[in-house]
Amino acid sequence: MSRARAARAGLASRPEDLSSDTQALLLRQLYLAHLERHRFRRAALIAQQMASICPWRDPSSLRDVAHHDAARALAAAGEIEGAVAEMRLASRAAPASRRAFHRWSLATLLHFVGREDEALAELRRAEQWGTRIRPLVRAHRAYLQLERGQEPDGIDAIIAALESTPARDGYGQFLLGMIHVLRRHPERAAPCLRTFIERNEAAPLAKRITLREELRRARAALGAL
Repeated sequence: MSRARAARAGLASRPEDLSSDTQALLLRQLYLAHLERHRFRRAALIAQQMASICPWRDPSSLRDVAHHDAARALAAAGEIEGAVAEMRLASRAAPASRRAFHRWSLATLLHFVGREDEALAELRRAEQWGTRIRPLVRAHRAYLQLERGQEPDGIDAIIAALESTPARDGYGQFLLGMIHVLRRHPERAAPCLRTFIERNEAAPLAKRITLREELRRARAALGAL
């Protein structure tokens, strides 16, 4: 049975037989099915429905995840203002442990649509909330500043901090690669970008959709080296 059919079968049960958590999980499977078929607006509507049944600021709630999902579907559909609004709702709904991630995700969206001042403001907020992801957030801020022709304070320390965390093996490879490109260190940039591309080309389709702009930038940068 396909993901969508299984989710619909579960949701077709009597509502009183399903907890809100179970309904949310089934809706998320339906969301992913629509996302993978590039039905982005439909996916966003499903994610918004999921958010509506989840309580606010409960660490066990998926409300912030639902708003985040809606944001990435709307961004994929080119509806940037709607995506920004949903990402802000994700940050508001999130427990403290996940707030920095949503702020950083909002900053990434704003960065990639050219709203750089807003992106920098959100990155600073994410730094305040985040501890575990702080090396990634600081590296992203450095990437954006370098892109604007500014030399970030403590750039060598920022790079060293990112290289010393497990995060360097995931999204960190993209940030390290782009930072090295902008600092004109092609011999350091190329392995990072190649690793990021190869890892994510084999990722599930939903993740590739989410990272489509990073993958585009990484391929363009690697091709220009």
